[in-house]
Amino acid sequence: MKINVEDSKLYGRLKYARHGVFILVGTGQHGKTVTMHALLNSPLMENRNVALLNYPPQFVKAYLPERYRAVKWPEDIYDVPKIVHAGKDVLAIDDAVFFAGARSHATRRNKDIQQFLTISSHHELFIIICIQNLSLLDFSLVQSQDVFLIHKQMDITSLAFERPEMKRKQVIANAQIRNAIKSYPELHPKGWSYCSTTWELLFNGLPAYWVPQLSKPFFGVIP
Repeated sequence: MKINVEDSKLYGRLKYARHGVFILVGTGQHGKTVTMHALLNSPLMENRNVALLNYPPQFVKAYLPERYRAVKWPEDIYDVPKIVHAGKDVLAIDDAVFFAGARSHATRRNKDIQQFLTISSHHELFIIICIQNLSLLDFSLVQSQDVFLIHKQMDITSLAFERPEMKRKQVIANAQIRNAIKSYPELHPKGWSYCSTTWELLFNGLPAYWVPQLSKPFFGVIP
């Protein structure tokens, strides 16, 4: 059975919330960015401005509504409140921002970002992270009670490197999404996701402003 986000247990848990970290995990080209924009335009977040971390400003201006803006991660973590506004913003992070130049989460910028994520509740922020594999994130973040895991499809190669604690959830998500795509061929396949925090299959339509270019915001640039 398909469940729209607004009718889901996930929405029921979050409709009065002021903060939360959403991790959208799955292999590229399966719709993580589609789901990110669907969340950004859901009743949960539609009244907040959106800060897109290290996105090209020209790209944001060309393809996205006015409430979206590009922000650059500062050299000093204590300057973050100057670019992300407490209680007013959603911060969106693509894994290309974490790993451009070196596929490692040990760089200073990556450590600063993950440190900030752990205190996001104090700033009353919603944060959305798109990432291909949870092994690329500090596991203490995944264990937080304020984190919501939303799975897209993951291919066999990526699944082989997934954290052991998360493999079962991802296998379930893969099966649920594949079955949904077969059962509802009239619906866009990238609209399906599976939330392992609330154990439910979700469907979201594509936002009205959606264009294929939004799936590759860093085309031709290095974040």
